[in-house]
Amino acid sequence: MAINLQKGQSINLNKKEHDLSQIMLGLGWDVAKSKGIFGGLFGGNSSDFDLDAYAILLSDKGKLRSPSEDVIYYGHLSNSDKTVVHTGDNLTGEGDGDDEQIIVKLDTLAERYQRIILGVNIYQGQSRNQHFGLVENAFVRVVDAARKEVVRYSLSSNAAYQGKVNMLMGELYKQNGEWQFRALGEPLSVDLQGAVNSYR
Repeated sequence: MAINLQKGQSINLNKKEHDLSQIMLGLGWDVAKSKGIFGGLFGGNSSDFDLDAYAILLSDKGKLRSPSEDVIYYGHLSNSDKTVVHTGDNLTGEGDGDDEQIIVKLDTLAERYQRIILGVNIYQGQSRNQHFGLVENAFVRVVDAARKEVVRYSLSSNAAYQGKVNMLMGELYKQNGEWQFRALGEPLSVDLQGAVNSYR
């Protein structure tokens, strides 16, 4: 049974219990339904919401080595050696289960990557007046190579999400040679480019 984390909690991804040769990072969300006749005027129409999962691959210093190579998102679906692969863009977020997935081949991941930030960005959120206050049931989960869910972090509604167009969901990081996962739940006012800039 998967372990459910709270914000800020971490867990060791145990190799004895799970096949960690490859893991799948699943991210999901729903958009709140419009309420009343004016709902669509204020960003509540789910049909024009486009949320995008991304991964930022960092060194042990917490810095990006190459922004053009080490940011994985719908416009750059994998790093050069294909050890981190985004499976593709979901434009609506409709339906159950993961809306977008990122595969990480931990066994062959280059040593230069010691930390991976996982986030979800609302495409053109600022110009469309869309924010995470209108997003429900957001989650990130880690699934092992045997398709067994290891850990899950679900976000609850929070007034602090109003006006925030980006969310750092969780991070994988290496500690004493072993991979850990931490639940972040950190809302940002900046878009994906702004998030990337903070790790340069």
